[in-house]
Amino acid sequence: MNREAVERLIATEYQGLLALLRRTAQDPQLAADLLNDALVTTLGKFDSGRVEDPSHIGGYVFQVAMNLLRNHKRKFSERTGKRVEVDENLPASDTSTDGVEEIWAQRVRRMLTELPSARDRELLKRFYLDEEEKESICSSMKLAPLMFDKVIFRAKKRMLSLLESQGLRKSDFFSFLLVGFAAA
Repeated sequence: MNREAVERLIATEYQGLLALLRRTAQDPQLAADLLNDALVTTLGKFDSGRVEDPSHIGGYVFQVAMNLLRNHKRKFSERTGKRVEVDENLPASDTSTDGVEEIWAQRVRRMLTELPSARDRELLKRFYLDEEEKESICSSMKLAPLMFDKVIFRAKKRMLSLLESQGLRKSDFFSFLLVGFAAA
C-alpha cells in the first residue's frame, strides 16, 4: 500500500476518529489537535516502514491519539498550583457527532444480532447498551457475580471474534465499544 492509498484511507476514517476523540477528550479543540499530531506521527511511522498493516491505519491513528491524550493528561496533572475551577453552569460547546455515533450504533446493533448465543446478546445489550447494574442482571438471569464475570468475558470475546472476522482489530473493538455502545 502506498502513501496516497493510506492518506485516502485516513480521510475516510477522519470524521469517526475525530468523533471518538471529542467524546474521550471532552474538548473539541484538544481532540482536533491530538488527531492532527497523531496523523503526523502515524504518517511519519508509515514512511519509515514501521506500520505493520496499513489497511488498519485508522485504529493505529486512534491508538497514537489516545497515547497523546494520556500524555497530555499526565502533564496536566503534574502542574501543581495551576488548576482552575470550572463553572459547571457554562453552556457546553457544540460537539455534535450524532451522525457518526448513529452509524456506530447501527453497527453495534447489527453485530449483536449476529452473535449466535441469545444469552450473549442479552447480556451485552443489558450491561453495555442499557447500562443495567450487574446485580440486577445477575438476579434476573440467575447468575452468581463470578459467573457473570466469566459469561460477559466470553461474550465480549465472541463479539471480538465476530468483529475480527469482518476485518477489524482488537484495538478497533475498544473504539467500537466506546462510541458504539455509548451511542446505541
